[in-house]
Amino acid sequence: MADLAQRLEELRYQIENLPASASTSDINRLETEVRELMAQSKNTEFEQEARDLFTLLARRSAPNTGNSEIRSLLRRARIRLEVAANDSDIDEAIDILAQALDLNPDSTETHQLLMQAAQRSSQHAMKVQGLLERYGIELEPPAEPEQLPEPPKAAPPKAASMPTSDDPMAEVAQAYYAGNYQRTVELANRILAQDPQNAQAIEYRQKSEDNLMRGIVPDHRIPFEARIAYNRANSLVRAGNYDEAQRLYQEARDLAARAGITSWNDLEQALLDIQDLALARELLNEGDRLLAADDWEAALRKYEGALRVVPNDPLAEDRIELLRRVKAQFDQATVQLNMMSGSLMERAETLMNLLQTLASIRQTLPGSERLQQMVQETRMRVEGIKAQILSQAGNILTRIETASSLEERARLSQDARALLTVAVGLDPTDPKASADLQRAEQVFGEVTEARQIMDRAQGLIAQKMDGELSQARTLLAGLRQHATDARYRGLVTDLLGAHIERIEAALDRGDTNDAERWLSLVREDPFRILGRRTEILRLMDDLRQLKRVRFFQRAAVGGAIIVILAGLVFFTRDTWEAEFFPTHTPTSTATTTATPTDTPTITLTPTFTLTPTLTPTATFTPSPTNTASPTVTASFTVTPSLTPTHTETPSLTPTPSITPTPSETPAVLCRIFANDNVFIRALPTTNSGSIYRAVRNTSMNVYEQRLGEDGRVWYRVRIEIEGGAVVEGWVRADFVVEISECPPL
Repeated sequence: MADLAQRLEELRYQIENLPASASTSDINRLETEVRELMAQSKNTEFEQEARDLFTLLARRSAPNTGNSEIRSLLRRARIRLEVAANDSDIDEAIDILAQALDLNPDSTETHQLLMQAAQRSSQHAMKVQGLLERYGIELEPPAEPEQLPEPPKAAPPKAASMPTSDDPMAEVAQAYYAGNYQRTVELANRILAQDPQNAQAIEYRQKSEDNLMRGIVPDHRIPFEARIAYNRANSLVRAGNYDEAQRLYQEARDLAARAGITSWNDLEQALLDIQDLALARELLNEGDRLLAADDWEAALRKYEGALRVVPNDPLAEDRIELLRRVKAQFDQATVQLNMMSGSLMERAETLMNLLQTLASIRQTLPGSERLQQMVQETRMRVEGIKAQILSQAGNILTRIETASSLEERARLSQDARALLTVAVGLDPTDPKASADLQRAEQVFGEVTEARQIMDRAQGLIAQKMDGELSQARTLLAGLRQHATDARYRGLVTDLLGAHIERIEAALDRGDTNDAERWLSLVREDPFRILGRRTEILRLMDDLRQLKRVRFFQRAAVGGAIIVILAGLVFFTRDTWEAEFFPTHTPTSTATTTATPTDTPTITLTPTFTLTPTLTPTATFTPSPTNTASPTVTASFTVTPSLTPTHTETPSLTPTPSITPTPSETPAVLCRIFANDNVFIRALPTTNSGSIYRAVRNTSMNVYEQRLGEDGRVWYRVRIEIEGGAVVEGWVRADFVVEISECPPL
């Protein structure tokens, strides 16, 4: 029992020293302890003392006008001190505590908060000291905790007086529903003193004590005007008009006080809540101001203080989440910018991501100077990276021009494309980067197209058909700019091999026209990149030899035919001479002659002319007579001895000769020599006949230059041969080598 009495005394001391700004958790803890003591002291001498202690706790925890205001001020001052970002917050907390001193100068909690503010700086300590001197308060260092006095010996409980009413429970119920909870507790205690097991009395007493602790006032006791003002204030709170709502709450409290209601718990709690909401709104506004000034840490403390004042406030939660996200992104961007490493492409990609991140942050905080400085620094880094990328890409483009391999050109163009794509992504408005990227794209497209053409030409060459070879030759002729590529030269060599096979096959068949046609093709593009090949020269010699043999064969056949025809003509000359060279034969004519006449004779004189001549002689013409007699005249008889024979004499036929003719010698332009056997032609064209074949290392003088029908340069040369003869003709410039430099055409 002594232990129960000591616990009651200690609990009483805690309740009596309960601060005005005690939190709900502290009050709930004390209420739990009081209820446990009430249960333990039931049917003992300490039961009434435990009930009195419960009543005392209910009265101390019930809010009143003065205590609620002090609690609100102290709460605001404590939050200001916790979230203080600068000296102005501490000054404002001291001003709030000055208002609390006006209401209650002896509040211990107010004194503690003032001491807390004085410890921030010497300036604040002087301000707190002046405030304490104005109120005549002297604060001493906290003393050691005193030993609790021994609780006095509990006196025996007094006997409760019985109610005079015939029905005590009816009086208890009447007092409870009338809202007189203290009277209800007293009446219920009297009944329980006589009947401790009265469940109805226990229930009424429990409800009344709870209502007393919570300050509940029945609605029928609240004036109508006070209820209207209270409801209007609630509507204004939901609309965010806290000043007008606070005025209406105070008006409702005054109306209730005039009606005798000194404790309206809902109203007092609403006043506390409205003050908390106003404080939270003020902290949010201050946080927005600090956020606009780029003081993110102080703004975060303000937002957190607002959330501490009004838990689950959506505005405070949104601002805290926004600021934390922005701060985290900014810190991450700062670390990436300062610790940036890796290759040029990786750094460029990092800077592009940083610019995107900063752009998204700036959409949230468009007026932040801190973000603007970060963006400017990032852009300076971007300009440096872009300059390096453009320099490296320019070097790659230069290497592309000198690259000999098509694969190397493809690889370099792809690298240049990747670099320039990043450069254009960093600065799309840079004209140089755009132009270089377009150039790299063009080179890459040309290389890709050339590779595709080579693949197609390789397939056509593998088929080795005339049509396919012609297509392959056309395709490869359009890739002369890639003549240094090994694969291209290999394909041209394969194509040349296929043409050489066609030439050899034509030579084997003796088809000089087909062989000459294929030889003319191998002297054109794309075979010129291979130079003068020995195989082609050998085939040209074979073709010339074949033509020479063919010419002699034809000449022999023609000569034989001529001999045969000559013999035939000789043996049939009697027939065709009479046909083509007829003789004049005299005919007999009936005439009347009296005397014989001399017979004219024809004398044949062999001459060099083929026309016979008739020598006439004078005749006597007789006079006509009437007697006609036949006269036999001698006929002209040709004897073999007198028959001239037609002898063919050689005639002078004009043929090209190498007989030198006197002519004016023009000035020599330059000297050349043949590095192989070449033909001297009559005209500057390959279709004209050759008049001489100059052997290898023959030197010649050039007297004239001319552009032939084939678009090639031809030289008019003179060559002195054995016997003092001179050969003059034309030779193509690409078949000879200059000894002295020839003037330009």
